[in-house]
Amino acid sequence: MSLKMLLAGGAMALALAVSAGAALAAPGYATTSVNVRSGPGTSYGVVDTLAPGEGVDIVRCSGAWCYVRKGGADGWVNSSYLSRAARPPVIVRPPVVVRPPIIVRPPIIHPRPPGPPPHRPGMRPPPPPPPGAHRPPPPRPAVCRTNPRLPECRMR
Repeated sequence: MSLKMLLAGGAMALALAVSAGAALAAPGYATTSVNVRSGPGTSYGVVDTLAPGEGVDIVRCSGAWCYVRKGGADGWVNSSYLSRAARPPVIVRPPVVVRPPIIVRPPIIHPRPPGPPPHRPGMRPPPPPPPGAHRPPPPRPAVCRTNPRLPECRMR
């Protein structure tokens, strides 16, 4: 066997091992915001953070910790914060509609006192006529314009 064939066979075996490892990874998602750590425990440093609902590939688990692959840095996440479903459930909530309150107020009625109409603000009402003063004659009926000889149209 030549060295070329040996290297080609090794490369194929490596590619197969890598693809098999990816095929064995289970899909999952973060159930809440959680830290991705460099090792399986809280004593290891934080390398990234998962947002709620962010998808990951769960490669393997050791105790309460699982090694995950994701778009950013891969690392270890506590299994309490992972779900092994392919996609987070979609929660559809109805929209909240807030309507303004309807306020019904009764109409405000200001009764006008009996008597002459009120004067304008800032103006004095006309003084009353002195006692015994001459009053102007009442207005003549409209018919008197066309027929002034009628008895009710004569001057009194």
